[in-house]
Amino acid sequence: MATRKKKTPDLNTLRFKTLKLQFKAGVATVSLNRPKELNAMNITMREELGECFEALRYDARVRAVVLTGAGKAFCAGGDVNDFNGTAAEDLHDLMRYKSHRWFSQVWNLPQPLIVAVNGTAAGGGANLALAGDVVIGSTEARFGETFVRIGIVPDLGGLFLLPRIVGLQRAKQMCFSGKVIDAQEALSLGLFSELTEPKELLARAQAIAADLARHPVKTIAAMKTMLNRSFETSMEEMLNLELFVQSFLFSTADHREALNAFLNRRAPKFK
Repeated sequence: MATRKKKTPDLNTLRFKTLKLQFKAGVATVSLNRPKELNAMNITMREELGECFEALRYDARVRAVVLTGAGKAFCAGGDVNDFNGTAAEDLHDLMRYKSHRWFSQVWNLPQPLIVAVNGTAAGGGANLALAGDVVIGSTEARFGETFVRIGIVPDLGGLFLLPRIVGLQRAKQMCFSGKVIDAQEALSLGLFSELTEPKELLARAQAIAADLARHPVKTIAAMKTMLNRSFETSMEEMLNLELFVQSFLFSTADHREALNAFLNRRAPKFK
């Protein structure tokens, strides 16, 4: 019996209750939009994040993505109203079929993802920020692995990503204590690549995205995938992967255009 092919979500038809989506010159800006709840992720937001990032993945117009939060917070983590009184087996299904689905869409997004942390990023919100390729913070941003405060471990890839960024011992300290740190300390630990004033944050993130959008999308996607795998891949495996990917990229129109532009001392025009 033939299986029905899954229809790819269309950005032009999607409508969201918990997200705002803007698109300009190859850059899509996604804003978490529950400002009164500090953008805490409820079930609806989890579902919409999955739909949104899957659609972004397949939309040829989208060459870079910015993720930020509406209001004073970036994301306060999961909405505790979804957990309170819910059976453990139901929470397991919620994580497996909701949270892991949308987070995989974010982590595996082929386009570069610039995260603009405009305020508090706590719990799952902190780990959502860590999934960005470039993470910049407002001077008013705060960052915390606060899971211990409600008796659970960091999720959404936090236990994978955090020690790779700040080191194992500092990651343990942050997770064990549940302490929320300020923007300057987050910058010193490498959690943010730079800080900007709050009013300039979104414009700066969109400028970074616009610059990256000028580059060949297949090349960026390949680099991103390989770098994300580099911590769990041997040198021999990476050399073989480089050979395979490089051979493919040599055959692309983007490579031919880049080489021609370089030899003729002009700016490339990628399609």
